[in-house]
Amino acid sequence: MQLVVDPAAADGNSRVTAIRLAILVTRLMEQWRLGRYDADNALIIVAVIAITSEKLVRAGLTPDQRSLEEFLPLSNLQGCNVSSIAAATAINRETVRRRVARLMDDGSLIRTDAGEIALPPDRVNDDTALDLVRRQLEAVTRFMNETLRDGVVVES
Repeated sequence: MQLVVDPAAADGNSRVTAIRLAILVTRLMEQWRLGRYDADNALIIVAVIAITSEKLVRAGLTPDQRSLEEFLPLSNLQGCNVSSIAAATAINRETVRRRVARLMDDGSLIRTDAGEIALPPDRVNDDTALDLVRRQLEAVTRFMNETLRDGVVVES
């Protein structure tokens, strides 16, 4: 089953859809920062994950690599630096540099042998990461069910 946006329903429900999207983004960001990060640091962590991992989804992963429970060598990740994080987050480059340094000091980020910024592999494979993915997926599922009920998203 493939889902698509119904343009007429999307236009007719644009206010409610915008509200639902705002709630979704807020819920997702809240889960990222739960007790640990402020909004900018959470955004930096999310950007590092997106930047370093995007090519994995495009290139395809082996069945074993599809789970966070499986170790993935840092060499498989795409490069990430302060400039790419600043561009992805629209946070000032110098602010990103300072925050990345602090996130490295507290063990939330590391610098790879190649000098790139990444999440520590042990943070990716722990139960906290798996729990976060499940909670995020539940928030997205709730959003999708709501947009399906609104008729904005339909089966093609």
